[in-house]
Amino acid sequence: MDHLNIFSSELIKSVGEAVGSVYHPPVPASNDESVYGLDGIVSTIYLKGDIIGKISFFIRTSGAAKIVAGMLGVDELEEDSGDVVDGIGEVLNILTGCFKKHLEPHQLKVEISIPSTRMTGLMPAGRMENNIEQVYTSRDVAFKVSLSYRFVIKKEKVSLSPPSAQVKLKLSAADLLKQILSKKK
Repeated sequence: MDHLNIFSSELIKSVGEAVGSVYHPPVPASNDESVYGLDGIVSTIYLKGDIIGKISFFIRTSGAAKIVAGMLGVDELEEDSGDVVDGIGEVLNILTGCFKKHLEPHQLKVEISIPSTRMTGLMPAGRMENNIEQVYTSRDVAFKVSLSYRFVIKKEKVSLSPPSAQVKLKLSAADLLKQILSKKK
């Protein structure tokens, strides 16, 4: 499985669906320095299941206020409003839900946490084996989304009993008891 291409394309689709549903459809952009600043909001959701990792959403507060105002259907919001922080957490929650849904056709199952959102000036680097980072623009707002992950190696469950013993387990409890008692005689 070419996980890098799968995750990149499914993440781009998910960002488009989530941000497009609450503001304007975003497009991938070059690593625009206007995303970074001292007045940002970072929201993170952790993943577990077939992959372990996190998806993070970083945006300057001025852009966050515009996106959340669009989501709430109001003209504008104060940048330092608690609604802005909560709204960005909800945008990431929608985005991660879309990402989870897009992984299902690839036979990848993922559970997601609730978003952890805070005011910050930085987007911490991912510390997993694989990192995908992309800057987007949506109308006049720039933001960055990152996916940092590693695969969980699945071990198949091995049955310790021979196939004939597995068949015997399908017997009724009464038949099983009869067999046990007959062996003791």
